Amino acid sequence: MASSPGEERTTAQVRRSPIEKSHPSSNVEVGGSARRGRVVEQPTPNKPHRATSALIKVPGVKHTSHFLARYQAEMHKYTDAPDIFHQAIAYGVMGSLLTRYLYRAVLEGGVPPRWTNLWVLLVGDSADSRKSTCVSMGNEVLMRVDSSMVAPSDGSPEGFLSHLIKQHKAQKNNAATVLVSSEFSTLLTLFDRSYAASFKPLLLDFYDVPPLWKKALTRNEFEIPQPRVSLVGGIAIELLPRLSKQEDWLGGFFSRCLLVHGQRTRHEKRSATPPDSLFDSLADSLWSCLKLWRASSKARGRPRLTYSKAALKVADQLPPPPDEPNLRICLGRSSVHLMKLAAIEQIDEDPTAREIGAGATERAMGFIRYWLDTVPAVIDECFSRGREDLEGDRLPKRIYRYVLKRAGDNKYMSYREVMRACVLSSDHMRRAINSLKDAGLLEEETDDEGVSQVKVFKDPI
Repeated sequence: MASSPGEERTTAQVRRSPIEKSHPSSNVEVGGSARRGRVVEQPTPNKPHRATSALIKVPGVKHTSHFLARYQAEMHKYTDAPDIFHQAIAYGVMGSLLTRYLYRAVLEGGVPPRWTNLWVLLVGDSADSRKSTCVSMGNEVLMRVDSSMVAPSDGSPEGFLSHLIKQHKAQKNNAATVLVSSEFSTLLTLFDRSYAASFKPLLLDFYDVPPLWKKALTRNEFEIPQPRVSLVGGIAIELLPRLSKQEDWLGGFFSRCLLVHGQRTRHEKRSATPPDSLFDSLADSLWSCLKLWRASSKARGRPRLTYSKAALKVADQLPPPPDEPNLRICLGRSSVHLMKLAAIEQIDEDPTAREIGAGATERAMGFIRYWLDTVPAVIDECFSRGREDLEGDRLPKRIYRYVLKRAGDNKYMSYREVMRACVLSSDHMRRAINSLKDAGLLEEETDDEGVSQVKVFKDPI
């Protein structure tokens, strides 16, 4: 079988999937991209290839899973990051690959129809929650399956459009890409530069995958059919309030994002580095799943995925957004997020499925419920605060969390240590401490040596 552009698996010989290995005479369909220029030889009887399986039993997981559950279980072994981060990254990686034209999973509902492009942003404490580690782990798998999908994370809107046009020209209708940024603050800063002022509106336009996007220049005009943009990144909760604006929240940018907030519940002295063979195996599992989905969907004329009757009953249990107007705006796309996640779960469970089942929807619902429970606190940190505003309750909460996390069993820390760690002026520090004292959350004492101490003595806020 002739390979399609962007479908070459290696730089030399094609490596067969486990399914193809059992049928040596079958035609080989290639997919993915080169492994950093490293040649992977085709297995021979004298040199056995590393055995991989699309279905490897994951302890504690009852349902069938080709990639999602295994990825989460394997990454859990190598870092003490919150487990919810691994789940979010797995969704983002698989969802982005399902926007490739060859593997496309188009969903019923909405005009135009929905795709599985997700904007996943991990939010956590700086240098503590392992956001960048989780994003890098997901990127390792993504690059092994299809490195051509990864877009430049810094540059002008014109450069980004050129990347999409290149994707479309390499393979017709394949204008799909993913922005991977372990420090999403870089992109937020980029949006504010004069030459990139149109970047954010461009991304907003592409999120819903318009049927045809056109741009007219002085001498010519170009068009991109169905541009699909996914996003996988992380940002420190300390930076998000400073780098986001009210219009980002009210204008729909962050409502399109799954802001996944997590905190570590276990601590390891040092993290281990996953071997390349593990990333290779995970990429093989994911690619095998995508290939099965493509074959099944193509045989049925590529119908759009929709909920089964049983899944609809589960989806109808989605909690409504809060009554508070700002939260309602920011969380208004929860049903869209749910359907995309449920579709990804269903394809991971059964690539031959004709509709989204109740089990897949229940698993997606669990993630959405976590998101709905935790993201309001992130919005509260950011929404109504100006970039340089250190007043209000955001700064006291930041100080309180720091003291709660860093202090010893007696929850005491020196006043000066807190001020230096939070990079505050004495005036801002004094106002924040007074606010916490008035709220009954901190007390301030002087030790035997005359050093001012602050102590936590209430539950976290």
